[in-house]
Amino acid sequence: MKRNIIVLSFLVFPFLLFSQEKLSKLKAPTSPAASVLGLQPSVVLAPKSYEALETALFTNFVEEGSVIIPNDLSVEFTPYWAKDHSLSLDEYLFPESFGDQLWRGSSFSIASSQNFLLEDSTKSNGLSFGYRTTFYFGTKNWKESVVGKVKALNASQAVVAGIFSELILLYPKYADRIKLLNAIEPIMLIKINEVGAYENPSKVVVEIVAEMKKSEVVYDQNNPDDFEKEFLIVLDKHLKSEEVFEAVKEDILNRKGWSVDFAYAGVLNFPSNDMGFSYVPKQAFWLSPTYDFSNKWSFLKLVGVLRYEWYNQGYYKRYFPSKDIYEKNFDYGFSINTEFERFSINIEFVGRSSSSEILAGMDSEGNQLYRMDQQSDNQILGTFNYNLTDQLVLSYSLGNKFVGIIYPDDTLVSLLTLNFGFGAPTEKDLDLIKN
Repeated sequence: MKRNIIVLSFLVFPFLLFSQEKLSKLKAPTSPAASVLGLQPSVVLAPKSYEALETALFTNFVEEGSVIIPNDLSVEFTPYWAKDHSLSLDEYLFPESFGDQLWRGSSFSIASSQNFLLEDSTKSNGLSFGYRTTFYFGTKNWKESVVGKVKALNASQAVVAGIFSELILLYPKYADRIKLLNAIEPIMLIKINEVGAYENPSKVVVEIVAEMKKSEVVYDQNNPDDFEKEFLIVLDKHLKSEEVFEAVKEDILNRKGWSVDFAYAGVLNFPSNDMGFSYVPKQAFWLSPTYDFSNKWSFLKLVGVLRYEWYNQGYYKRYFPSKDIYEKNFDYGFSINTEFERFSINIEFVGRSSSSEILAGMDSEGNQLYRMDQQSDNQILGTFNYNLTDQLVLSYSLGNKFVGIIYPDDTLVSLLTLNFGFGAPTEKDLDLIKN
């Protein structure tokens, strides 16, 4: 009975180890709410981490030449991961239905600033609300790779369990280590050949037997525990179970291939800081396709962006009377993201086309005539991120942003952000033993 428990423990041990780890690594913050409120200058929305809750603090280094205490923040909540789940690996990586993908990736964000400036430099309170979801498509090669690795992992674990079970039966029959190993050798060859997952089974068996014959572990027929544990370690090493398992973990933590983000956000401003009086100055919609490379380019990710913003002209005419505010902005561009262990760099290139219909006069019949007024702009931004832990990211952004409404000459970006993640999925959400 005790030995059977050892076999079972060995089979689930890698999964238990993995269950203690987070299945999602926190990324730099790119919430829709923070972006539309102007807390983060980045237009590009990279796919969100699988965190139940993310909180970001923003500190602008360019304000009258001094560093200010962070009083701008954003929070993003993903309801699906706030509850424990028990998904198979296949269910986790490849959701079957549109509804599963939609709900699993859905997040709601809110951002707040006490420095939402009006034209007369009055500081007012600004809130923004956002929603987004991510759809993962992957690639055929990546999916085939994941399926192949899982099959290899299952095969290696089955071989280990089968061989070890035979060892338990043979152990009482042999008082000598060499005789026991000679007896188990042909059985190992049969078990490994049955799986068909190894190029040279004979070589693997010879190496296992040779290492066990040289082992310094005492062979005691009355107390087999130490020898059996050593045998399991050697067996697992040569059958490469741990290597395959690490590869499976990598696929879980880093999805490859295509994904698409859809997002919406709007700003709510309280010009007089009265809760009962507010405007919705602007709103925005995003479409962001992402391609995450694999193999030797696995450190590289390309993210495109199309963002459409529209402004409440009544609000801006009242609180920014001397400013010409365009009704619509259409932003387009991409970012190049590189990731090396805990350090990552994002470089963003975005263009902007702004337009408004302006009254041009009257025709002979008294009808109003309009003309289209247009303007273009661009933004280049670099962001440097460092994962202090898997759930804590420090980011610094530097670059040239779009021309602002109040301070058109102030286009320098120098921003420090600290992003906290809570509630990443773990073993309660993913059951690697489940089929």
